[in-house]
Amino acid sequence: MPNNPGLLVTGASGFVGRHVIAKGHNRFDILATGRGPRPDWLPADVSWSMVDLLDRASVATLPTDLPFALHLASETIPSKFSSYEPLLDSVEMTLNLCRHLRSGRLLFASSCLVYAAKAKPLTETDAVDPRGGYGLTKALCETIVSRTTDVEASIARPFNHIGADMRPDLVIPSIIRRVRDARPNAVIEMAGLNSIRDFLDIDDIVGAYYAILECPQISCEVLNVSSGQSTSIGDIVRLVAQILDKPINGVTFADHGNSTDDTSIIIGDATRLRQTTGWVPRVGLTASLQKLIGDI
Repeated sequence: MPNNPGLLVTGASGFVGRHVIAKGHNRFDILATGRGPRPDWLPADVSWSMVDLLDRASVATLPTDLPFALHLASETIPSKFSSYEPLLDSVEMTLNLCRHLRSGRLLFASSCLVYAAKAKPLTETDAVDPRGGYGLTKALCETIVSRTTDVEASIARPFNHIGADMRPDLVIPSIIRRVRDARPNAVIEMAGLNSIRDFLDIDDIVGAYYAILECPQISCEVLNVSSGQSTSIGDIVRLVAQILDKPINGVTFADHGNSTDDTSIIIGDATRLRQTTGWVPRVGLTASLQKLIGDI
C-alpha cells in the first residue's frame, strides 16, 4: 500500500491541533510540531518534532518538501494581545516557516477578526481592518503567507469555534459553568456584550481545513469557514439552560467588551468555500453545545 501524503502541523498541541490530528491521522502521515516534548495523547502513528518556530535553526530541522502544511501555531486568546509580544512572536513564527518551506500547499489558519466591523454577513472581499491586536496579528501573518512564492498558499478565516478541550476561560465554557452552578430561576449575569456571533463546531472547522488542503483547484485564495447563522450570547445562555434543564429568569450584560477585538456582531458567508470544495457544516449548534457540556 502506498504511504499517505505527508502533512506538517504546527501548533499541534493546541485546541484545534488536537482535533486536526484526531480527524486526519488515518489519512495523512502527520508530522506534528510544538515547543514541548511529545504529548501523551498523540496517536502512535503521528510523528512529533519539538521545534521552536521562533528559532530559525530549530525550524531548519523540519522537512522542506512535504506536500501539505497547516500552520496553527499562534497565541489564540485576544485578551493576551495587550502588548506587542504575542504579535511579534506570531509574525516571526509565520515568517520563519514560510522562509523554510520549499514546495507543497500551505494553509494558514487566520481569523474572522481581521475584518472591519459589519452588520451583514462578511465575505472574503470585505475590508480587512482589525480593531485589536489579535486581529492585527492574523492580518499581518496573512500578508506574509500570501506573498510566499515557493509554496501554494491558502488562508482560512474561521469564525467562532465550539468543541471539546476548549480553554475553560473562554466564553462558551464559562457560560456552561455559570448556568450549571446557578440557582434555579436565577438571572445569569454576563460581563461582556450581548454580541452576535457565528458559531461552528470544531469538527466542521477541521473538516473545512482538510477540504481546502485536498481541493485541487485552490491557489492563493482566502476562504471563510463559517455557518452563516447568527446567534447572540444571550441565545447561547438560554440554549445551555434548556439543554441542562435549568430554569433561569433572564440574562443581563455589563455592556463592555471583553477585549479590544470585541465587536457587537460577526457573521460569516462561506459561499466561496462551499462552491470551491463542496464543504458544508454538519454539526448543529445544539449538538455542539451538548457535546461540550458533556466534556466539562
